[in-house]
Amino acid sequence: MGALLTGRELRTIFDALCPFDDDLALRSDGERITLLAANSNNWWQTRAFVMTSALGDQSPIIVQFSHNSNTKIGGLPGKIFAPEGLGYHGNAAIRGAQAMASWIEMEVEAFGADLVAASLDHFAVPKFDPDKCYPQRAVPTGYADAIDASIAFLESKDLGHMMEDMSGGLREKYIAYLTSDEYQLFRSDFQETVEVIRPAWGMIDTEGIPPVLDFAVTRDIADAVRVEMANHDMMLEAELGETGQSGDEIEYEAMSGQELEDFAELTAAFVEYTGAEGLSYDIGMKHAAKADEKHEVDENKLEVVQGRVIQNTGTYAAFAQHGGTGSAGVAKGLVGKTNINTAFLVAGSIGRFQRFSADPDKVTGGDKKVCGTDVETHCYLEAVYNETVARMEPTGSMNTGPACFEALGW
Repeated sequence: MGALLTGRELRTIFDALCPFDDDLALRSDGERITLLAANSNNWWQTRAFVMTSALGDQSPIIVQFSHNSNTKIGGLPGKIFAPEGLGYHGNAAIRGAQAMASWIEMEVEAFGADLVAASLDHFAVPKFDPDKCYPQRAVPTGYADAIDASIAFLESKDLGHMMEDMSGGLREKYIAYLTSDEYQLFRSDFQETVEVIRPAWGMIDTEGIPPVLDFAVTRDIADAVRVEMANHDMMLEAELGETGQSGDEIEYEAMSGQELEDFAELTAAFVEYTGAEGLSYDIGMKHAAKADEKHEVDENKLEVVQGRVIQNTGTYAAFAQHGGTGSAGVAKGLVGKTNINTAFLVAGSIGRFQRFSADPDKVTGGDKKVCGTDVETHCYLEAVYNETVARMEPTGSMNTGPACFEALGW
């Protein structure tokens, strides 16, 4: 067939892969599967990911496009090299989204891949700064109500103690943020990108935003997609808290006892309030981990929180592991999808490096055979493909096409 998975089809696959049984007992390791979510920054990475998915009995894969990568593909000066004085017209993020959407559709058709899903990754809302004066945009009324509704909902769930201190005019600052040019531009960019790519999965990156504002922002974006756009297909990933960054020297502290119970209840309330079908929160990973950097997955937190979400809401919200490059292992099933970006960038760069370092004199001497397009179409593409296979194998999803097709009723 060769067509991208829809959001509802991806949802069906995730439901079939739920790591808990009907009694909320964790299934055995051999029964659990994680999907690889591979970030694409260029054409060749997308091709490598689609090729991997199409081989053999086929393997499900999620190919992710971030706001940053779309903007670079779209050619925005400052995000890419551009000579001084060069003008630019249009929205680079949308131009990039259009290019990548067209490319991946062509690739899945060409290689006959039936289990590839497109995803939006790290569409980051503007950082909230309580000391900033936000230029305002004319928007519909109701954002004051959005903050009040978040507070009321949290209090109704006996989670008032999990909220930030709302004194010092913080409510009014939140309203100013939500009605600002900056936030409203992000909101419209996200909607337009969803319209262009029609992704099966979309992430709202609210990393580090406090609970009341996080609940309000995520609900607002969910309404923008579900109500304003009438898009009931895309799975929406919501983020609570933040994942660390390589080199930040912040030690991960595992939760236990009442702290873990409170977080599990807060997360379940988050899913109920926002309608999220995917989740991310801190489990000890770091973004952009280096080759010798490995981090243990907090499987206890995952089991408690993910089980509580199902228990309280009846919804299985697949967990999205960010910073998957540096994960010490794959917590199969408990992690619904593991996001990999850095490892593919490094693999491709090593492929090029090895090609050039084998014949440096020919490179500097202008030998076409060494410097030609084979660098991308063979060296780079093969290196990324090999890394994709290596990253998919421990997830348990390799060649699970028949099980996915059965779940989909195909």
